[in-house]
Amino acid sequence: MQGDEARVLLGFPPDSRPSPSQVKAAYKKKVWESHPDLFPVDKKPHAESRFKLISEAYSCLLSGDYPVFVYY
Repeated sequence: MQGDEARVLLGFPPDSRPSPSQVKAAYKKKVWESHPDLFPVDKKPHAESRFKLISEAYSCLLSGDYPVFVYY
């Protein structure tokens, strides 16, 4: 997952640099909104895939596995 995509999934602008605490807070909010157990059976598959993407975005941003651009 790209850093821009991860930031957008968690509700940040694509070119932002959220702190770890901001990432954690956004992750908690998004997970609560998209947790599969909160959806009816017919919408569960979509919620599960969204939940997995949000978890992947969180891991990506906290691990630093996204390109860092340095401007001089």
